Amino acid sequence: MRARGLVALAAVLSPGGCDFIAPPDPLDLDPDFINIAILLVAGESRAHMLVGHPHRPASDPPPKVTADLAGADWRAEFATAPDQSACRAPPDLPFPKICLRAVLPEPILAGATYNLDGEGPKGSFTGETEVPPAPRVLEPADTVWVPDSVHEIRIPIRYRASPEIGTLRPEVFVTLRDSAGAEESGRLRVSPWLLDVEGRAGTLSGDWNDEWKIRRGSLHLLGIGWHYTKFLRLDETRFPWPNFGVEGKGVYGYFDGSAKSRRVHIAVEEES
Repeated sequence: MRARGLVALAAVLSPGGCDFIAPPDPLDLDPDFINIAILLVAGESRAHMLVGHPHRPASDPPPKVTADLAGADWRAEFATAPDQSACRAPPDLPFPKICLRAVLPEPILAGATYNLDGEGPKGSFTGETEVPPAPRVLEPADTVWVPDSVHEIRIPIRYRASPEIGTLRPEVFVTLRDSAGAEESGRLRVSPWLLDVEGRAGTLSGDWNDEWKIRRGSLHLLGIGWHYTKFLRLDETRFPWPNFGVEGKGVYGYFDGSAKSRRVHIAVEEES
């Protein structure tokens, strides 16, 4: 039996992965229309771009797109990602899509600006985004100790996030072991799943099945910029579509950056 509360590991740990949450369809139902999702992650040396044809049946071939990501003095080309789960796209998106990957000559830098140039079915598109600074975890310190018999974690946290961050997401990862010695690792669903960017403190909580014991874990905060944040808050009545870091003929979506706070370790204290 799977441990309740864990998200599939492959869907959340891919370097440079991006959540793809499409807003309501634009008024233009052209089958060549594409939507794009790119979320750069500070410290990662790979970038992923998910491209979809939202107005075509899932049986159609994926979009044909060429694109480059540019830093201050380099340019990297996107190609088909060897791992198509790297873009973290929900498997039930009912249209053809493809995950592209660019291998970068250096890690993504917080505070740096990146540019996108590409060609889609209807023409060229461009983008620009600045990666926000990482949020800060003030408390807890380096390690949170929990008893090995616990089946629920509650972690008080104090933090700071800069105004460049629009979305602040806690990410908690744990490894669990059952009575037979089998282990399962993944992201733990915690509440709240988003923290108040302007807040200073909160408590993260999550639980799992009683048959499993925690072995180890970690947590960090992921700060995401305003292009992604505003894209997810889009008013469905607005048209034409505003620019969320990427624009061009027959294209909508977002191009944004993110940065992770320092990691806090979750360690197990065995009870006698």
